[in-house]
Amino acid sequence: MKKRVLAALLASATILSVVGCSNNGDTSTSDSGNTSTSDSGNTSTGDTSTGNTSTDTSTGDTTATLSDDGETLTILAWEENSDVVKMVDFFLKTKGYDASKVKFVGVGQKGENARDGYKQYLLGDDDADLMIYDADWVADYINDDSLTVGYDAIGLTKADFSEAFAYTLDYGTNDAGVFKAASFQATPGGFVYRADLAEQYLGVKSPAEMQELVKDWDTFQATGATLYEKSGGATSIQATEGGLWQVFQSNRTQAWVVDGKLVMDNAADFYDIAKAMLDNNSLANVPQWDNAWYNAIMDGTALGDFVPTWGLTTTGGGSILENFTNKDEALGKNMAICEGPSGWFWGGSYFGVAPKCDNKTLAKEFIEFYCKNADSMAAYAAETGDFMNNKKVMSEATTSNKYLNGQNHYEILVKVLDKLDLSNKLTKYDSVIKAKFNNSVAGYLDGTYATKDDAIAAFKGEVATAFPEIVIE
Repeated sequence: MKKRVLAALLASATILSVVGCSNNGDTSTSDSGNTSTSDSGNTSTGDTSTGNTSTDTSTGDTTATLSDDGETLTILAWEENSDVVKMVDFFLKTKGYDASKVKFVGVGQKGENARDGYKQYLLGDDDADLMIYDADWVADYINDDSLTVGYDAIGLTKADFSEAFAYTLDYGTNDAGVFKAASFQATPGGFVYRADLAEQYLGVKSPAEMQELVKDWDTFQATGATLYEKSGGATSIQATEGGLWQVFQSNRTQAWVVDGKLVMDNAADFYDIAKAMLDNNSLANVPQWDNAWYNAIMDGTALGDFVPTWGLTTTGGGSILENFTNKDEALGKNMAICEGPSGWFWGGSYFGVAPKCDNKTLAKEFIEFYCKNADSMAAYAAETGDFMNNKKVMSEATTSNKYLNGQNHYEILVKVLDKLDLSNKLTKYDSVIKAKFNNSVAGYLDGTYATKDDAIAAFKGEVATAFPEIVIE
């Protein structure tokens, strides 16, 4: 879900993650999933990715037998997860149900508290039917049959979510090929930039023209060098290293851990990209979740940054875009969004079924309402501005973002998901490994590590300490 409680996150420069998004150990963030990390493909818009290639031959914990004895659907999430509160209210209103039909229970203040808190909660006698997982740690739960059960236990399979963006199905499928979690939202992002400065220094007059100047990493870096020169040293193309990393990390060709071994893959290239952009002043390198980040866009120190769906909302929750424009629609006339160098996403939230679920029929109805039914998903998107996890819905949806000069950012974000393929690239170690990797990059940029090799050695050392079972060469 979305990470909308940004004011509370200003003190956390890089350790953030998204339902819409939560604070956890990744460099991403989310209030509800507009989560984590945590770390998105479609036939209607040209996506050729197929999601997790493991077949869903085992559709869940076939020993799980859930009842319908409960009177109330109890949904666990962290207290800051305002998205779930809105979802419960919207569901009750749309269905005409009494308020006692569904109950939200806050477990811990932030997403990382919920990660551990759910485990303790499940040991008790209190009711629990559904749980909201942040994308950064959904793998912790779906790979543990004592913490969650397969969707077949409530009469659903992966095939029921044929319109979901492929990467979300990958995230909801465990290592054994069992489908255990669906997401109501997809969380792609785009490159948000100062359109007035792009025109002034680069001659760009439309998002399509801007896209040509940032269409891949080589072009993005070259444009950054040109921009800095033509602005007389006033403007870097990119505000934060963290924003760069969110995009780059979605484009690995292999998983972080393969056959028990750590795989750097193309991650080593990111040290070079970030350092080169810092050295040629294409990267302003201001801290994320700090007023300096927002001010860098407003005062033109940076042309733009990468912003996910939950950071583009205009409902007064303090989204990234609202902070870039100081919630001023006049300033919003100077802003625009394009796709950027590659497909990517940041954060997200997933519904898991608790082993003690005693209201399986209503649990199924709630999940279908937000993750399968096109009409209710479209209605919720219109109500909240959320980017729903439905290819058909989002390819047809329109919006007019008042802080993007009225631009329909849905159109851009669907294109971003066309380029994303995470099939067979996800592991339960990802959120921790990614955070440690980005820490090493930041250390390389600020001089903590004298060389790239030193930074890589430090990264590998931290992974070895965190996961002794992983072979590191």
